[in-house]
Amino acid sequence: MLLGKDWLIMTKEELARSLSVLLHELTKSWRKEKIHSDVLEIIMKLRIQTDDDEQYVADLLGNIAFASESAHALKQIWGYMLRKQTFLSPQTIEAMLTDAQQAIRRRLSEMTARYERPFLSIDDPLERKRQLERSYGALLLFNRIATDFLLEFVREENESAARAFFAADPNELLEVFHHLCSVYASRWIEGLEVD
Repeated sequence: MLLGKDWLIMTKEELARSLSVLLHELTKSWRKEKIHSDVLEIIMKLRIQTDDDEQYVADLLGNIAFASESAHALKQIWGYMLRKQTFLSPQTIEAMLTDAQQAIRRRLSEMTARYERPFLSIDDPLERKRQLERSYGALLLFNRIATDFLLEFVREENESAARAFFAADPNELLEVFHHLCSVYASRWIEGLEVD
């Protein structure tokens, strides 16, 4: 593992390579069929709970807003650890995420319109629904990857290796992390058929 001082001189590309290796290790035991099955199950439950397509699309948008804001909360939690150069316990991470998600739920109705904008330009209702489902599936995976990463980051046996991240620029590291979680989520969602 790289020593902390080596991270200070790492380029963004080197940082991305190192994080990518860690994310690969984190997800290497995953199976695409199982991931697709998990995402489909969540989407099908949502379909069953709604009375019509209009309600389903509205619920999808609400879930996309909630998942997007949750992803932002996960980044903030990791950013806090990086800036304070400290490790939070898994229980503290879960409590912080729960608090953030309660705040998100309180403001969800006012946030949803912002997440709807990119989908408004899709004229075909069926295609809009497909894009919403794909986006929601990718966000579910993003959050799973980010959550698993944070819980691994704070594990006692990983602390000495994880300390190397404290020497990196937190903003740059968070930017690379967000990008890589998005890339990994897109790869895992690839080929998912919701119909």
